[in-house]
Amino acid sequence: MNTTRITTPLLLGALAACGIMDSTRDSSPLSFAIREGHFINDPPPQLQITLLVETETQYPCLGYWLESDLNTAGNVLHVSVSGRVRKPEGACLTAIGPAVFSVALPVTVGSYALEFTRDGVTDRYGVTITATTIEIATIESHFTTPTALSFPRGN
Repeated sequence: MNTTRITTPLLLGALAACGIMDSTRDSSPLSFAIREGHFINDPPPQLQITLLVETETQYPCLGYWLESDLNTAGNVLHVSVSGRVRKPEGACLTAIGPAVFSVALPVTVGSYALEFTRDGVTDRYGVTITATTIEIATIESHFTTPTALSFPRGN
C-alpha cells in the first residue's frame, strides 16, 4: 500500500521530466483577431496580415502555445485546432496569459472564407480585406469569437 503512494508521484515526476506531460488539453472558447503588423518572430521588412488566436484559459507564464495548423485552398483559410496546449520552450516568463497561435496569412486585398475546426465542430467567417481595413463577418460560431469585427490596416 505504501509502495503505491510513493510510486505514483515518482512516476508522474518521471513523465514530466521526460517531457511527456508538456502538453495539456484545452477546450475553452477561443478569441481571434486578424491584424496587419509585425506579430511573428523576427519581423520581415514588410507588414504581414496575421491571424492571432488566444485561449480563454489563462496559463501561469507567457509562451504557452495552442497547437494548430493553417491550410489554404483558393480563398479558403482553414485552421485545424488540436485543442492541445504546449508549454513554452526554455524560460517561462512569470506572467499569467493565454495560450496563443499566430500565423501570417497568405492574403491580399479580396474576400476569403475563414474556418476553424476543433473536435469535429467548424466555425465559419467571411473576411474582407481592403486597402484600409480588415472586416470579419460571422457566419457560424460555436467556440470562436473575433475580438472585433473590423481592424485597421497598417497598425
